[in-house]
Amino acid sequence: MANAMLESDCSIPLFFVLFPGVEPTTDIRNVGQKYNKSISNNTLIEISMGQGQEERANKALVQAAQDGNWVALNNIHLMTTWTRVLELKLDEITPTAHEEFRCFLSSEAPPLPWMQIIPESILQNALKVSNEAPQDVKSNMLRAYGLFNQGRIDECQKKTEYKAILFGLCTFHSFILARKKFGSQGWSRMYSFNDGDLTICGDILRN
Repeated sequence: MANAMLESDCSIPLFFVLFPGVEPTTDIRNVGQKYNKSISNNTLIEISMGQGQEERANKALVQAAQDGNWVALNNIHLMTTWTRVLELKLDEITPTAHEEFRCFLSSEAPPLPWMQIIPESILQNALKVSNEAPQDVKSNMLRAYGLFNQGRIDECQKKTEYKAILFGLCTFHSFILARKKFGSQGWSRMYSFNDGDLTICGDILRN
């Protein structure tokens, strides 16, 4: 995410391709802290797209482009007709946008290769970011444990016990993600346990 930010500027949106078990919201918030952009100080605006959010998203884009804030529009695949408006809005605001302005878009991939749910110009102009969860247990273990830095571990008064049960949680989470390659019955039924699920469980363990 840090490397992607170095390649972006006010005229290049960052487009996240959503995969099961992967949620870019946390990554955007974490990197935003380095640039002093957060929800708490109203410099990072997150909008989950759905019916009735079109006008709010339009206003947020215009205002953020003027003020140099960040806008994250999540799940834009739910608003396929509105993406044409988004295409025009980005063309309108990016030439005069504040240099600190950033636009983050996320969408699932189309279910079939021939389907088009996002306008071609948005995809051409955007910086595409894909972060698919690995399939093997070892890679998932490294990825899961990497979500808990030393600061989070130090917040718990019983560090030794917390590290032990946190390791068990990450192992269990990795097995859950790897189960999908065995089919879609019983234990292997599809449910996208994501990074948010894991970190919330980690907070419960710490408590």
